[in-house]
Amino acid sequence: MLKRPLFILLLLLSGLFILRNTASAQENRNTNKPGFKDRLIVGGGIGLQFGDMTLIDLSPTVGYRVTDKLETGIGITYKYFRIKNYFYDYTTGTKYDLKTNIYGGSLYARYAIIENLFAHIEYERLLYTYTDIYFVSGNVTKSKEEATINSFFIGGGYRQRISGKSYFYIMGLWNLIDDPLSPYSNPILRMGVGLGL
Repeated sequence: MLKRPLFILLLLLSGLFILRNTASAQENRNTNKPGFKDRLIVGGGIGLQFGDMTLIDLSPTVGYRVTDKLETGIGITYKYFRIKNYFYDYTTGTKYDLKTNIYGGSLYARYAIIENLFAHIEYERLLYTYTDIYFVSGNVTKSKEEATINSFFIGGGYRQRISGKSYFYIMGLWNLIDDPLSPYSNPILRMGVGLGL
């Protein structure tokens, strides 16, 4: 008589153990496969340069972690750019600054070589509008000009985790397209953050 309740108790305990392990395995499967939102990274960088050449750069990005090692994304860019005394009138000795606002976007990919070191590749297209100044017979002529600047960057960097999904990065890049209107001079140093959602 005692054997039957013991058998039922062992059967119930076995059932609870199986249910518990099944729920735990299901939970592990769910945590191992993050959803779309869990793979998103927002961030970007801010760049400042002052002196004869002034550059103020705001570049927010939205990235997606394709795998644990590969991140791809898009970015938008706004730059204020000025070069002191860019134009010079030899007849009067007057100097004029080149000033412009630059807008554009980019596509990038980053691959983690080891935990904190990564390779970076990026294509950027900028719309550059500026006032060109000509000196003709002692007269100053100004004309609005527009140019498209393409840049193709390669390089790498280092990232330091701030929290589980967020990091601070610093990277060095080289622009393979040498455009005289480019706001970059090689090598390019960038810093920014990536914040996992």
